[in-house]
Amino acid sequence: MCYHVSLNKDIKTVEKDFDKKVSEPEQFQSGYHLNGFAQPYLPVLSTHDKNAIHMYRWKLFPHWVKDESSWRANTLNAKGEELFEKGSYKAYWKNRCLVICNGFFEPHHPDGQKKAQSYYIKPKTGDYFTLGAIYSVWHDIPTFSIITVPANPLLAEIHNEKKRMPLVLDGDQAEAWLIEDLKKEEMTDLMVPYPDEGKMEGYRVMDGVTNSRLDTNKPEVLQPI
Repeated sequence: MCYHVSLNKDIKTVEKDFDKKVSEPEQFQSGYHLNGFAQPYLPVLSTHDKNAIHMYRWKLFPHWVKDESSWRANTLNAKGEELFEKGSYKAYWKNRCLVICNGFFEPHHPDGQKKAQSYYIKPKTGDYFTLGAIYSVWHDIPTFSIITVPANPLLAEIHNEKKRMPLVLDGDQAEAWLIEDLKKEEMTDLMVPYPDEGKMEGYRVMDGVTNSRLDTNKPEVLQPI
């Protein structure tokens, strides 16, 4: 799954690289490691407004949830295979966005070892991934869930227990994701594993990235070991 990302670029760099302004600069935060369970705001490109970068909060809250404490479901991620049927998500498939990040972290479990190792996955060329997501506006707060799909060969080897990966979209596929009148069948065609050969790379980093008791929001978390 995808619960941990990196966005180690400042707001000016992101605006320059995407040629768009961030509409809510006060909510922008960069980080070497951003933990989804802390529900940070992340920059997105959205069907709602294609002319700017907006800040959406990570963890989708359906519009019918009364208060935050009552919603205990883990909606940081949404399985692509369940998107159109599951109650938490089915009303929002037309609300699509692309989450901007520099890379993401996944656990790896070596044979016979209970303790997980941490791996970082990043583009082989370029500075960014854009991850396919859906969003819901809850109490005037835009909230999102990153879509996951079956792992490509690289991620199946790294994320060897769940064998899942976030939906990574670029080029024409990224542009298509933000077409407002995209049909379900066309959306399904986009929800496929990202090709790993020549497109992404992964390497082991410091352990404990998924341990909330450890501070891993530091430059060293991106260094290979």
